[in-house]
Amino acid sequence: MTTTLATLSNEQLRRSAPSIFASTPWHRMSDRYRFVPTIEVVDMLRDRGFMPVRAQQSRSRIEGKGDFTKHLIRFRHDSLLDSPRVGEEIPELVLVNSHDGTSSYQLMAGIFRLVCSNGLVVQSADFGSIRVHHSGGSDFHQRVIDATYQIVEEAPRTMAAIEEWKGITLTRPQQLALADAAMEIKPNASIRPAHLLTARRSEDYTDQDGRRDLWRTTNVLQENLLRGGLAGHNANGRRVRTRPIKSVSEDVRVNRALWRLAERMAELV
Repeated sequence: MTTTLATLSNEQLRRSAPSIFASTPWHRMSDRYRFVPTIEVVDMLRDRGFMPVRAQQSRSRIEGKGDFTKHLIRFRHDSLLDSPRVGEEIPELVLVNSHDGTSSYQLMAGIFRLVCSNGLVVQSADFGSIRVHHSGGSDFHQRVIDATYQIVEEAPRTMAAIEEWKGITLTRPQQLALADAAMEIKPNASIRPAHLLTARRSEDYTDQDGRRDLWRTTNVLQENLLRGGLAGHNANGRRVRTRPIKSVSEDVRVNRALWRLAERMAELV
């Protein structure tokens, strides 16, 4: 028996990312800024079968700016709403925007993996995000739709890459090399790169010889970087834990960088 993934209502979106519903831009924006409410784009994508399934937004220390900050929404086409099996990957559409001038509309490919439920954002040398700027033009909505389907058309290539990575077995030294490179994405002197290879569930454990495929290794690195919680010691020898990433910009940056690292590793092994 299959179950259908619950999509987010406007009320649920508002609780997760209220800046989606901004009705005006932040007051410091110039007159050249063309305001298009994110919820308008969400409704437009819903009409075309792309349903919001997760949302988040960045915080702001500036008083009154929190209702306009950068936000991220993940969509899944209604043909893919049946819950995947454990370990299965599902392509998603990722939308990033803000109403404070820090971001244009960005559309990216995302991958949801049921086991870790956080998802990678695809960014390769010849395929990345598509930006639709907050500028004039009556064709804004058409540009968003065109960008959406351009992303969707790339999904089979992304899924093929994942299947390839599942077939690439990494030795322990190769995993350590990947972890060392991942540490450069988000440096943290309190832990060693090897800490990033710690699997949080049995599905991602290595075999008895310490080997693990490239795809699962990438997901282990991603989860440890994004969720934090790894135990280490600071410069004074005090026990600390790494912090989770809560910024939308940082979340996207780390995910993209990890995808590129995995691509390079696949070329080398």
